[in-house]
Amino acid sequence: MVVSISLDVIIIAIVTMLTAIVGLVGYRISRTFVGYMFANKSLGPWLLAFSIMATYFSAASFLGGGGATYIYNLGFGAWLTAWHVIGVVVLWIVVADKLYRYVSKAGVLSIPELIGYLYRSTLARLIAATVIVALFNLYLVSVYRGGGIVLSTMFEIDYKIALLILTLPAMVCIILGGMKSAAISNLFLGVLMLIAAALTFTYIMTYVGGLINGLSSFSQISVLGISGTLWLRFDGAGPRLAMEKGLVPILIMSVTFSIGMAQTALPNLLIQFYAAKNSKAISRGRLIGPILVSLYAFLMFSLGMFCHLVLDKNLGDQQIAELMKNSDFVIPKAISLLVPIGIRGLILSAPVAASISTITVTILTITNTFIRDVIQVTISLKEVNVIRLAKIFSIIFSFTPMTIALIEDKLIIDVVSAAFGTIFACFVGPVTIGLYWRKATKEGAIGSMVVGALTGILWYIYLYRSTMIHSTIPATLLALGTFIILSILTNRKNV
Repeated sequence: MVVSISLDVIIIAIVTMLTAIVGLVGYRISRTFVGYMFANKSLGPWLLAFSIMATYFSAASFLGGGGATYIYNLGFGAWLTAWHVIGVVVLWIVVADKLYRYVSKAGVLSIPELIGYLYRSTLARLIAATVIVALFNLYLVSVYRGGGIVLSTMFEIDYKIALLILTLPAMVCIILGGMKSAAISNLFLGVLMLIAAALTFTYIMTYVGGLINGLSSFSQISVLGISGTLWLRFDGAGPRLAMEKGLVPILIMSVTFSIGMAQTALPNLLIQFYAAKNSKAISRGRLIGPILVSLYAFLMFSLGMFCHLVLDKNLGDQQIAELMKNSDFVIPKAISLLVPIGIRGLILSAPVAASISTITVTILTITNTFIRDVIQVTISLKEVNVIRLAKIFSIIFSFTPMTIALIEDKLIIDVVSAAFGTIFACFVGPVTIGLYWRKATKEGAIGSMVVGALTGILWYIYLYRSTMIHSTIPATLLALGTFIILSILTNRKNV
């Protein structure tokens, strides 16, 4: 057993170190702000598509998304996959090219700066910056937690040390190479994630006898007294409170929508189009990007359900009950039972890699926003000092969510959907729609971001559990309503 653990740990350690080493690649071009933050605008279609895919799919997708249908029915996995496909197609076809044209025309270097340019409003820009810094720190808590779970389990070390190990290679990439290093690293990590997803899918499906046989097996099992057939019904299995209230379908649709459609308005994805080499890179990426996201989603997002057939016969009722409350450990447990040594280490290095890739680009997004849209709005700085500040604040923003992750242990899927959903609600009007609607106004943009942020946060804290309607739905509806109504009432052109 010692040998098997050592081999798996070595593989995970190698992947982690390789990620840090890649940080040296972008060092030469990271001496200017544009070079550091946007890779000197040199990303081609493959780097761009893989970087966006790897940034979006963190450990949350592997652990939280992969394990969710252990609790929810198969409809959750199906709709989570569907909304991801819809979201990524909208991102690449509707948003990407239009965004790139505005960025090239205006010379803006951040999403808040774009909002300030679109609506001629410094206040709108500052509000956007506040939302990005606050909510992305919340989202990164789930990313750190996901990677930390794998590292602490495989290395058999304290969770706190695991979080520190996860943070260090990400910081090396950020500090030495900036966006260029992150993008090259994400190409490597994105390929690894797809390989791990394919292997995980293959091992689990082979064990259950294939998809059809696996589905038919659910008519013969029960989970803690609940008929397995409920995992085959859209209004069937789910969190106990939702089942008791008959609200499982509403909960599934709202959670999956909030995660999948968030792609169209997430600043840490949108900002990477700023780094595109040219418009051709985006045009060619339109085919690559959606295929990568769709393939990964198809392979991962329904596996948790089939893990009942893998795990439950080997677990007691108490352990099953614990997994039904916290499904983040489902996929790692299934892998540890089914997959031979070495390959197991390769697979489990994927969520660690996914966490690092997401951390690097998201920290760059937060740092860029804070420097560009908070500090430089009020203080004039030489470029050399801007770069120094960017690297200092990258360190600070790397440790902030890590610290919160030490005390926050909510289910990964909940944290991701809450953060993603609120960010989506705040920016879908001012950015995604605002790129096309020339009559949108600064009053509409400001009102939309404020209403979206407040509704998303307050609904999630006070009303989500009692209503089983995810905060994304009311936050998005109210934010969009505010954006449209205030824009019509004020009725001034901004562009």
